[in-house]
Amino acid sequence: MSTKTDYDNRKIGLLRGIGYGLGDFYGGGSGALTGTYLTLFWTTFAGLTMAQAGAIQGMTLMVSAVTAMIVGAVSDNFYKTKLGEKFGRRRIFLLLGAPLLLFGILMWIPGLSYNVYLGAFFIWSIMNQVIMIPYSTLPSEMTTDFDKRTILSTTRMFMSGFAGAIIPIVGGIMLKILGDKQASTYTTIGTVFTIIFALMVFVVYFTTWERPIEEADLVALKESRANPQKFSLSRILKQLWQIIVDYASTLRNRSFQRHMAIYLLGVTSMDVFSAVFMFYVINNLGLSVAYGSFLLSLAIVWQPFTPLQGWLFTKLGANKMYAMTFGTLIALLLAYYGIWKSGMTGHTLNITLAVVVVLWLFFKGLIYFLPWNIFPFIPDVDEMITRRRREGSYSAMVLFLRRLTQGFSTIVVFNYLNSVGYKAGETARQGLAVQTGIANVMVFWVIGGSVLALIIALGFKLNKNTHAVLLAEMDRLKAGGSKEDVTPETRRIVQDLTGLKYEKLWPAIPGLDIAEKNDNHSQD
Repeated sequence: MSTKTDYDNRKIGLLRGIGYGLGDFYGGGSGALTGTYLTLFWTTFAGLTMAQAGAIQGMTLMVSAVTAMIVGAVSDNFYKTKLGEKFGRRRIFLLLGAPLLLFGILMWIPGLSYNVYLGAFFIWSIMNQVIMIPYSTLPSEMTTDFDKRTILSTTRMFMSGFAGAIIPIVGGIMLKILGDKQASTYTTIGTVFTIIFALMVFVVYFTTWERPIEEADLVALKESRANPQKFSLSRILKQLWQIIVDYASTLRNRSFQRHMAIYLLGVTSMDVFSAVFMFYVINNLGLSVAYGSFLLSLAIVWQPFTPLQGWLFTKLGANKMYAMTFGTLIALLLAYYGIWKSGMTGHTLNITLAVVVVLWLFFKGLIYFLPWNIFPFIPDVDEMITRRRREGSYSAMVLFLRRLTQGFSTIVVFNYLNSVGYKAGETARQGLAVQTGIANVMVFWVIGGSVLALIIALGFKLNKNTHAVLLAEMDRLKAGGSKEDVTPETRRIVQDLTGLKYEKLWPAIPGLDIAEKNDNHSQD
């Protein structure tokens, strides 16, 4: 049987990182695909109004937030089933979810009813959670080493950024060849990438691993094996309530609180920007969809520098990286506004816009890169609080809150644009009221979110050094060390990371403590 040493010492190099990272070619690429083209397709060729397109995406995302909680709970506890003991509790969901992604092709077929688009987008959103919640836990599952996790997270973000660049490149080429006034062009783009996404998820399944069952959650595993129970409605309801309590308890974790505030403000601001960028290109600047795709494809320029982002993260820490990122993004947003108001055209417009977009795409990428490099260390803080491994619960909580804010912002944005007079089905440049509405959303709404995120980020304390202190303290306690022997510096760091008094951390669990002491004595 595998031991912790067996799985934790397995080599994680560039190729393994790429194999894992391909999952976020789908994770990041799916957002790039739908964010760039789907609303435009629905409002131009599928007969939907801006408000209807926003309602489908917004309501579906908000409702599917609940399913994220279910998926996370099922994933965390799946090892208690016979299927879970055989296949694990994470990667099996990738294997099951990949083929179901193909339902997403229905979103790109013109002439269907509102309900069909709603159903297709709902399935697409649910499969995203079924796949991405277990997928996001894999760095924590595969190793405890900070640098190895950084390799996995960095290659993941590289693939996400690469997808965000290559999709507009390929999309732009197709729009040029097949025509951006043809519905079939968008259908082709959506179908091709949906199939590629499914294949990428299969690759992840075959190139990753997870913790042995005995390392998953010792407390819950011992309880389930010691007290096997038959089906009971009252027991199911009690377990459901416990799941809700478990999710709520993640918010006790101070590091997670701050992490989520920064992440949600950052990525929701980027959602708002992405939702209207193509409309800004068409209406505010009078350029084509193909040209907008070309601009987004400039992200490819920065992809070779993704390893540099990982190196900077380990050297500078989250605080300085966040300050640099949000500060630069705010300046670039003002530049977008200035480009529109200046009325520049021709080569001056092309060169200025290209420079701003290239810089924007690099720092926008950091908004996703930084939180997902930090996330694998959040469950370690939780382990100090609960003595449990709850990566799935945390991953689900992230997606739950992400879907709520993403869905709400989508509804608000598209209803706002509808209110300022945006006309669905119109391919020509629209009037000043519409242009002003687009600029307000893309620039000033996003600046507001970025400023709030920056303020919170300056107080974020989880980094390589504090994480090392946390792990060392847990190792000492696991080895039978007394809580009374904690050093003042360690106490301060651990309390700051968890947000709880040290005395309340590492709670006593008699059965588990006795077993650990016996294991330590036998090894001695």
